[in-house]
Amino acid sequence: MQRTFVTLADGRRIHAACIGRGSPTVLFEQGGEASILNWQQVQPAITALTRTCFYDRAGFGYSDPPPGQITAVTVTDDTRAILAALHVEGPIVIVGHSIGGFYGTIYAQRFPGAVAGLVLVDPGFGGQVQPRDQAQKDTWLRNIRPAEAHLLECADLARQGRQHIGEEHGCIRYRPAKSPAEAAYLSYIVEHPYWYEAEYNQSRNYFIADQGLSEDTQESQRVARPLGDMPLVVLTSEFTPMGAWMDEALRRQFLGDWRAGHDRIAALSTRGVSRIVPGSTHFIQLSRPQAVVDAITRVVEDVRRERR
Repeated sequence: MQRTFVTLADGRRIHAACIGRGSPTVLFEQGGEASILNWQQVQPAITALTRTCFYDRAGFGYSDPPPGQITAVTVTDDTRAILAALHVEGPIVIVGHSIGGFYGTIYAQRFPGAVAGLVLVDPGFGGQVQPRDQAQKDTWLRNIRPAEAHLLECADLARQGRQHIGEEHGCIRYRPAKSPAEAAYLSYIVEHPYWYEAEYNQSRNYFIADQGLSEDTQESQRVARPLGDMPLVVLTSEFTPMGAWMDEALRRQFLGDWRAGHDRIAALSTRGVSRIVPGSTHFIQLSRPQAVVDAITRVVEDVRRERR
C-alpha cells in the first residue's frame, strides 16, 4: 500500500488512489470502523475488470481530519472534489459498505448524472435507528452515548502516546497486517487521534439525536429522489449485527427495520435488486466476498451494455 494523496482546495490531504483500466470507474466507499483494507478480497477481481478508486474519508486512514462536522453533505462534497482531483471522468459505479452505502446513495441523489450504478453492501440509510417511543429512544441513547464518549477517551490516549497495535485499550482492533506497508497503515490509525475523533463526529450526526431527527437523516430527507432505471444492487447480511444490550423484541424490530430499509433503497430504481447473502456477516466483503464481486460485475456489465 503506497501513500498517495490528493490535495483539496482547503489544503487538506486525502489518501486516495486509482488502479486498473477501463470504464466505468468503480469507487469504493468503506463503512465505519473500517479501512481500505476491508476491500482486499474484492479488489483484485474488480481491478482486473475496470478502473478502481479507493480513498480514506477525512479523519480516517492516512487522510487529514475534517475541518468541521462529518455529515452526508460534507462527505459527498469531499467525494466530488476527490474524484475531480483524481481526474475521474464520466458517471461512476459506487460500491459502498455500511455508512459508506448511505453516503453512496446520497451522492447519487445529490448529483444526478454523476453515478451510473450502485452496489450497496449491507448499507446504512437515513432513519436507520427508529425508536417507536421515548422509552426506546432513551434506551438507544443510554447505550450509544457512552460508546461515543469512549472514542474521545481513545483519542486522548493516542495523544498521550499510549495507543499501539495489540494494546488498544478496548478502542480498536484490527487483524494482523499482511505486509510492512499494511502494518504501517494500521499502526497510524491506532496511534493517532484522528480516527477516533472522526468516528465520534460521524456517529453523532448519523445515528440518533438527543432531540428530533439526526442531522444525516434530515439531510437525506432533503435530497431524497428516485434513481430512475439505474443499475442498483443491495446486499443484506444474513447475520445482522445488533447491540448485546438489545432485548429480543428490540432485536426483532431492528432486524425488520434494517431489511425494510434495504428494500426501500432498492426500490429507488426500477431495476433495483435487494437480496440477503446466505452465511454473511455485516462485512459481506470479508465473509462472502464472491457475492460482492458478482454484484459489482453485474452492475459494471449493465452500465457497459447501456453505453454501446
